[in-house]
Amino acid sequence: MDRIGGMRAFTRVVEHGSFARAAEDLGISPASVTTQIARLEKHLGVRLLHRSTRRLSLTDEGRGYYQSCVRVLEQLDEAEEALRGSRAAVRGLLRVSVPQVFTRRLLFPALPDFLRQHP
Repeated sequence: MDRIGGMRAFTRVVEHGSFARAAEDLGISPASVTTQIARLEKHLGVRLLHRSTRRLSLTDEGRGYYQSCVRVLEQLDEAEEALRGSRAAVRGLLRVSVPQVFTRRLLFPALPDFLRQHP
């Protein structure tokens, strides 16, 4: 079971108040969201959501689990972003060999902005 996917689906359902809107936000079908939530509830052994034809609400267990999911998913997103950022950082020595005309017209004007972005 994809617990992270289930947690994301669960948090989106809670935030949007709808399986259909959560599915749209996640870019998957409403049936997939329903399946992920059902698998998550089965895995946890508790019901997370009260469902009716007109209303969706959290159970007591679902409320606590939602808060935990939000924290875990935020930490996961931060960790992934840190890795992406470390790979995207410019490092090392840059040597450029270009004709003098190019240097004066294009390189020198762009250099201060480049140095501000990448000290």
